[in-house]
Amino acid sequence: MEILSLGEKIKRKRKELNMTLKDLAGDRITPGQISLVESGKSNPSMDLLEYLAESLNTTVEYLMESEESQAQKICLYFENMAKAHLLNDEVEKSEAYLEKALLYSEKYSLSLVEAEAHYIRGKIYLYKREYSLAQQSFLESNVIFMKNNAYRQVIKTLLNLGIITLKLKAYHSSSTYFQQAEKLYKDNEIGDDYLIGEIYYFIAFNYFKLENLEKAKRYCYLAEKQFKLLYDKREYGRTLLKLAETCSENGDLEKAIKYSDKSLSVYKEIEDNKLTSDIENDLGKLFSDFNLMDESFKHLGKAKEMKIQQSDDSVIDTLISICENHIKLKNIEKSKELLSEIREFANDKDPKIIIKYYLLKYRVDLQEESDMEAENTLIMALNIAKNMNLLKDAAEISVILGNFYMGKANIVDATKYLGESVALFKELDII
Repeated sequence: MEILSLGEKIKRKRKELNMTLKDLAGDRITPGQISLVESGKSNPSMDLLEYLAESLNTTVEYLMESEESQAQKICLYFENMAKAHLLNDEVEKSEAYLEKALLYSEKYSLSLVEAEAHYIRGKIYLYKREYSLAQQSFLESNVIFMKNNAYRQVIKTLLNLGIITLKLKAYHSSSTYFQQAEKLYKDNEIGDDYLIGEIYYFIAFNYFKLENLEKAKRYCYLAEKQFKLLYDKREYGRTLLKLAETCSENGDLEKAIKYSDKSLSVYKEIEDNKLTSDIENDLGKLFSDFNLMDESFKHLGKAKEMKIQQSDDSVIDTLISICENHIKLKNIEKSKELLSEIREFANDKDPKIIIKYYLLKYRVDLQEESDMEAENTLIMALNIAKNMNLLKDAAEISVILGNFYMGKANIVDATKYLGESVALFKELDII
């Protein structure tokens, strides 16, 4: 796995496309300036970056991604592999991947990656029953997690330290670790029902060992209540979906993604394919809002596949979302392929879908600089909206058409359609 500088990415992309320095430079810049950028001796302006990204069929985000960010992704892979091999009882393979993650974390000063590596090492020692070494690794990771306010990982580390001292029959020490974990969880609204259920269980077990039966019983009930919610998978999934929707409505996309991702995991377990495909679709749209396009395409692709298998008519919405992504990235050919798929799946009896199709096509026409085609596309969409008495759609399309003519300095037609939109909005009591 390679980590590339900005210049190396540009050079590699250029070579992949069999372009010379002169080809890439075009009329925009000199080949010598491109060479300086590729060698890292010159930093391109944002305008030049956009030009290079377009010429190399890539994105500005890809070119600008730092070496540290690339290293972080590679480390995430190594750490995931280390965890997976440990779960599969393959300790040597787990340790090998962990060493690779540590090498990158040290080279690029990735403190949280280093902390996670120490945490996984602690889990390996715990697996091998080397409790003293496990304790040392968890304490090392916890110092870094605390500095970075990584509270979820701090809680997990405290939980593991509590488990170690519990195994060593140091029950008062265990009690301290578990109670710290509980307090930190509540103070920071972590929102992980399994984790708090696990904490309650260990607190209950520890109190039982300390012969404090009243508290042991109380925490047993708390754990039971928490896990009961988890066992009722469908209800748990619905609860998470509602939380995701609430967060999305409140503009908190990060939490919306977190809860919808968790609800997806729940519904996957119960194989509720309809809900799973809908959540995949919503996740794809949320990631697109964050401009995390690779993640967006991944989830939308899954949604599309599942909806086609289920003969679910809502596949059209997923195709529209995928097309919007490609339009966003100015992938004209991909956008046109998706438009063909949308037209194929679209039901001619549903005028709203046909209107959406034409509005997407209009955006692609503009990217292709086909003004006449773009104009005709909008007029077709407007005619459908009017014929089907979809007044709100007709008003909105009239605004787009008016602005289109305004951009072309066609004041007569611009005034006509903007006037029509105002009349329609008044008829709808919107203005």
